[in-house]
Amino acid sequence: MKLRTYQYEKSRNHGWVEVFQNPCHISVLSFQTGTVAINRKGTINPDHPRARDIPDQELEVPILAHWVHHEEKGDFLLDVGLDVSYFKDPRGGLEGTNVDEYQQGENENIAYYIQKNRINLEMVFLSHLHSDHAAGLSELPKTIPYVTGKGEYAEYHPEVHGDFLESLEELFEIDYAQARDMPFLGPSVDLLGDGSLWAIHTPGHTPGHTSFIVNGMDGPVFLAMDAAFIRENLVLGVAPSDYTWNIEVAQETLEKILTFLRVYPQVRVGPGHEALK
Repeated sequence: MKLRTYQYEKSRNHGWVEVFQNPCHISVLSFQTGTVAINRKGTINPDHPRARDIPDQELEVPILAHWVHHEEKGDFLLDVGLDVSYFKDPRGGLEGTNVDEYQQGENENIAYYIQKNRINLEMVFLSHLHSDHAAGLSELPKTIPYVTGKGEYAEYHPEVHGDFLESLEELFEIDYAQARDMPFLGPSVDLLGDGSLWAIHTPGHTPGHTSFIVNGMDGPVFLAMDAAFIRENLVLGVAPSDYTWNIEVAQETLEKILTFLRVYPQVRVGPGHEALK
């Protein structure tokens, strides 16, 4: 498979006020493609001073994919969740002691949602390459571009997550080095060139982890992906530590997100494993 650079122009917008004053005809709808059990002690870093006394408690949370529809540019996915292989097998057909396990109900796989909603995919943007965010790629068309943050492929472990990239001839990477530093969040890319959909470099969970902003007519939406697993990360101001590449960087990223949300209270936020409110 070839790695290619996702081509984008540096945005002419210098701040979010300008962006949010020019919303676009774009919408976002989330699909649940299964569930995963995570432990609250680790979902919220228990060693952080603001963590209080985090109990050793198992949480069952949704595995999400997000359908973005742009009235002019078409349909996109932000993450793809799980494919149908997890319906009858929590491991998706994989073997090994480190393989992640998920639960999936009937008609929760991503291909089902694509067919049901008559979605004509133009492109897929992946926040990172963990299986609960990208395994569904195996049942999606391979004739469209798939895009993730630079540095993600180096952290890709098919022996743990499955080789769902196997049938791709190329994977596009967002190089944030040339991106505009937008207020509080840092390197941000105007993915479609019209201010409607933004990729934000939010490292910590993984090196090239990406969050997204959908700038629609109903108001801007910030999709944190795994920069915040659950809403409690945002309420307490404490980043996750489990499944996290760099805990210190993850906390720094969360602090930037929290500052951004305080300055722009009109922005709705969706954690990586909770429904958007």
